[in-house]
Amino acid sequence: MATGGIRSSRVSPAFLHGNSTSHTWAFSAIAELIDNAYDPDVNAAELRIDTRVINGTVCLTFVDNGNGMTQDKLHKMLSFGYCEKKQIGKIKPIGYYGNGFKSGSMRLGKDALVFTRNKDSMSVGLLSQTFLKSINAESVLKCRVDQDTTSNLNAILQHSIFHREAELLNELSGLDKVGHGTSIIIYNLKMTSEKLELDFNSDPFDIRNPETHIIDLTSINRPIIQYQPEYRRSLREYCSILYLKPRMKIVIRGKKVKTKLMSKSLSQTEMDVYKPTWLEKPIHITFGFTSSKNPEDYGMMMYHKNRLIKAFEKVGYQKQATALGVGVIGVVEANFLEPIHNKQDFSRTERYSAFITNVSTKLNDYWNEKTSGGSAQNRTETQVKLPDWTWAQCDNCLKWRRLPTGLNAGGLPDKWYCRMNPDASFNRCDVDEEPEDDDEALQQPTYKKTFKKKLEEKKRAEEYEKMRKMQAKEQELKQREEDLKRKSIQLSEEVSSSQDSELGQRRPTVGDLDIAKKRLDVYKERLIEQQKIIMNLERQKKVIEEQSHDMLQMAEQLKLSNINTNNLIENVNLLAGTSSATVSSSSSVKRKNSAKGRPTKMFIKTEDGDTVTVIQNEVDEDDNVIDLTSDQEKEQDDNEEEKQAANLNTSQKDVKPNVEGLEKAVKDSKPVVELAHKTVQTVPVMIRLANRDEIDLEKLSPLEKKQHLVAKHREVCELQKKLDDTNARFKSLQGNICNLLKIIVPDFDYGQPDDIENVILDFIRVNAETDSKS
Repeated sequence: MATGGIRSSRVSPAFLHGNSTSHTWAFSAIAELIDNAYDPDVNAAELRIDTRVINGTVCLTFVDNGNGMTQDKLHKMLSFGYCEKKQIGKIKPIGYYGNGFKSGSMRLGKDALVFTRNKDSMSVGLLSQTFLKSINAESVLKCRVDQDTTSNLNAILQHSIFHREAELLNELSGLDKVGHGTSIIIYNLKMTSEKLELDFNSDPFDIRNPETHIIDLTSINRPIIQYQPEYRRSLREYCSILYLKPRMKIVIRGKKVKTKLMSKSLSQTEMDVYKPTWLEKPIHITFGFTSSKNPEDYGMMMYHKNRLIKAFEKVGYQKQATALGVGVIGVVEANFLEPIHNKQDFSRTERYSAFITNVSTKLNDYWNEKTSGGSAQNRTETQVKLPDWTWAQCDNCLKWRRLPTGLNAGGLPDKWYCRMNPDASFNRCDVDEEPEDDDEALQQPTYKKTFKKKLEEKKRAEEYEKMRKMQAKEQELKQREEDLKRKSIQLSEEVSSSQDSELGQRRPTVGDLDIAKKRLDVYKERLIEQQKIIMNLERQKKVIEEQSHDMLQMAEQLKLSNINTNNLIENVNLLAGTSSATVSSSSSVKRKNSAKGRPTKMFIKTEDGDTVTVIQNEVDEDDNVIDLTSDQEKEQDDNEEEKQAANLNTSQKDVKPNVEGLEKAVKDSKPVVELAHKTVQTVPVMIRLANRDEIDLEKLSPLEKKQHLVAKHREVCELQKKLDDTNARFKSLQGNICNLLKIIVPDFDYGQPDDIENVILDFIRVNAETDSKS
């Protein structure tokens, strides 16, 4: 279509569905149709919402007794963007986008029929997605039938739930009872999981919305709400709070909705004022505690031009995961804010953010004043109280009347009239309502906010008490310091007098202690050197002890060999026919005759007096004898050996040896002789390891070896004696120093002389600190 050569745009049929998706909640779409009846241009006193089954189709109907619409107005209602609503008296129009009917009706169902009647005309309009789809329309078409035009009648009868003209006229005649009004029938209702989205069966007097639970994503650490406010599920409950001051009677499925004055249904009601710089007049905010039994029915009730935009919005304390702020309701008409197109929220502008911040502070102030900062007992008391006043709405004139104290709203009949009011001043419908308490003269809150002041006073008192305690502590520490100074001076005087009496006029100084410390350091160094010498001597002593231990072990082995050798000799004597004395004497003779070319022998003399004889395989020039006995014992042994040799010479003349038995005995004794030989061979090695002067003991004679070991032993004894003398002198030095200090400071406990070094160091440190302070 072209106008003046300019081609006009068209609206696609898909736009009807896309436009309806702005309503994420079914009750939001229903509210758009209720708003159209409530606006001042319609001025309906009553709106009936019900369900009907027409020709086998479930329908949702809206019938009001308003002014009705003309043919042109109906056409604009079915079009997009037309809005001619104006304020009449104090009633302000809610909608101004010209889109509420289209988005709301198409959200609830695919098709909508509109029957309207005023004093001059009757009209029928059809807005149908089914019709547009069946004819493959490229643009949205609005079918309209009135008394003068019947060109679209066939289309409505063919594509709507009414197939005869008489049925359309019958629907229009239903409006004859009131003379004027509008009826909207929505069919092909939205389905979810093969069920109708709205529940018409659970409650015969209500329409339920079984939607999922709400999650408050704006709250801090707030858990998922398993219970949602009742207005989210019940259309009756939602309609009861839909308007700040209801002026229209709403009937749902034949039962009237008991509307609520939210600002006048609270307990402990107080008013606060919000006055930003960009507003000419202050905004009044009503706070109070709810009397509802539903646990989530609290928060801010935010209205715009009398219409609810946000219900039970949690602010301030209520957004925390605590019990603070629970049960408090705030009511405000925020006409200075701009709602979004579906009227379920406000545009998030700077003004909105500033308002929410301010109203959060005011709600916290109210809570603190009424509960003294969050007492659990006070919270329980305030939540169970009934509203401050009971209000009732006349079913005839729709005016609100305040009832006397003591009357409960729960006991009022469904239809209440002004004549039932006990107050004679307001018991007629022609009498105006009582003047509003929240008049424009209110510039300050109706209650005093003393909680912050008390907190500040308490904080100042705590700070003052803290400062007072600190000052008292400082004074106490100062007094203690002065007492310590006096005691220190007194002690110094006593020490000085004592020193003067014992040492004359001379008083010890720090220099004297330094000299004593230096002397102590010298003695300490000497002590360290002496300790090193002692450690070396101890190591030498340990080596000698180890050598002695090894030699003792060797001697034990040689003793064992001696016993085996004696047994062997005894066996030889028996076989040879000789006695032990003869063998003993023969051993001396053999030793004497060793230099005449006989096998070399080694004699080992043990400390117990036994002599061990070892026969070596090879013949050496001299026999090596290690004598571990003293010189006197050696001379006695030599004399005995000479006597035994003489006896052996005499006895051997008469004895005939058993040669075969002797050879066998020698053969049996060979392992024992070899063991003794190996043991003797280890002796020079051990002596060589113990020799610190690297003297080859193997080249020394037995007497020289013994003299060398005796000299080493005497050297160790002398070193040990020197060490003992050094320790004695050091202990004497410590005792003398201790006696000297006792003369200087007699009244001081110096402990044992071994600890005198630590006492002197402490004394020097204390005098150094005293000198630095002075």
